[in-house]
Amino acid sequence: MDLGIAGKVAFVSGGTRGIGRAAADIFAREGCKVIVVGRRQHSVDEAVAEITAAGGTVAGVAANLTERDDVERAVQFARDTFGAPDIVVTNVHLGDGGADGEGSFDTLSDEAYMQAFQHLTMSVIYLTRAVIPHMKAQRWGRLVNVGSGAAKEPPAEIEHLLHNIARAPVVVLNKSLANDLGPFGITVNTLGTGWIATEAVQKFARELSIGEANMEDWVREKFGIPVGRLGKPEEMGGLIAFLASEYGGFITGNWIAVDGGQHRSAW
Repeated sequence: MDLGIAGKVAFVSGGTRGIGRAAADIFAREGCKVIVVGRRQHSVDEAVAEITAAGGTVAGVAANLTERDDVERAVQFARDTFGAPDIVVTNVHLGDGGADGEGSFDTLSDEAYMQAFQHLTMSVIYLTRAVIPHMKAQRWGRLVNVGSGAAKEPPAEIEHLLHNIARAPVVVLNKSLANDLGPFGITVNTLGTGWIATEAVQKFARELSIGEANMEDWVREKFGIPVGRLGKPEEMGGLIAFLASEYGGFITGNWIAVDGGQHRSAW
């Protein structure tokens, strides 16, 4: 299926592994010029080498997207390398840079709350602000935010309060931006991800002493996921690519649950 995005510049944050890497791979196969962004240079170099070996057109930059100056530097790198981004995937996690989000309401410090919002909310604001002038000028753009199901249905069983509350503002931001940017042909959507088989989930399994081999059984039994398994990064990447394509032009302002049916609300 030709998604109609060949030649577009796709800027993928968190693009060295997991969901971001899966999206970068698909964009490259679709003929996009891909910018892979990650925090660690060696991971960026590895991803660029692998995507290049598979026939993709790709370049990479190491940057911390929770810092405004780094965001601007990374976007300028994209402009200098392939041109201004047409497609942008924001994919920042609370665990990036040492912010793990663990703790309860009674124990978390003011600094912890501020750090969570800096990671999960301000990173989206910084990146969106940096790329929309070009998208407006050409009257076409795609913004896809990799979020969490916790933004709408916070889990009660796990102490991830910071993660839960700092994800929610992005959903509201998306809806507001969709109203403002729609007339310019720019779509904005957020994915409410569930349990996806990524390195982050593997790390979580080790922390709980569950064991990676038993993680899928644990998640299925504890959260009652109807499809009975973890999601695949490639499934997430495929949806991201579709939303970024010409076929996704009438989908905007949405929070889309991608969780195997775990989200219980009908809307």
